[in-house]
Amino acid sequence: MSLEQPPPGHRASDNDRERAAAVVQEAHTDGRLDFQELDERLTQVYSAKTQLELRNATADLVPVAHGSAQELTLRARHSAQKREGAWNVPERLTAIAEHSSVKLDFTDAQVHWTEVHVDAHAVHSSVVMVIPEGWIVDLDQVDVHHSSAKNKAGPPRPGAVRLRVTGEARHGSVVVRHPRKRHWWWPWYSK
Repeated sequence: MSLEQPPPGHRASDNDRERAAAVVQEAHTDGRLDFQELDERLTQVYSAKTQLELRNATADLVPVAHGSAQELTLRARHSAQKREGAWNVPERLTAIAEHSSVKLDFTDAQVHWTEVHVDAHAVHSSVVMVIPEGWIVDLDQVDVHHSSAKNKAGPPRPGAVRLRVTGEARHGSVVVRHPRKRHWWWPWYSK
């Protein structure tokens, strides 16, 4: 019998744990984990001491892959759904909001497509898309009933990502805009 211990894994940093937690939370948002599994995985992630433990906690939770044609569906009923920060944008997204709100913030997201298609359905709700400067926006295929579909973004740049929005708004709104600017008198004002 050998007394030799296996080499210890590389120690996990707080940033490593936060990235792993984001993968777990994305899997929950996509419906791949229920609330109990979410709680168990987050406990594993935040108690992990090594990168190997983090990999084990997220091994079967591959985030939306770079360059894959996976779809993402966000549903919100009497609540709010958000996608913001650093997240991988699939080629097609569906946002369904009923008496609620959905916010898709693309400003810090990883986009690997020349065109992103969002199918937005807002019933007594709002679907807001926050985009970086220069994106091309197409809202022509949004069907509105006692609602609004607004492009508040600035002028597009040639060769930029095209955001094509389809769907419908019934007594609600579909809005595409840039991040709000912070003012010195209101420093906590967010996107």
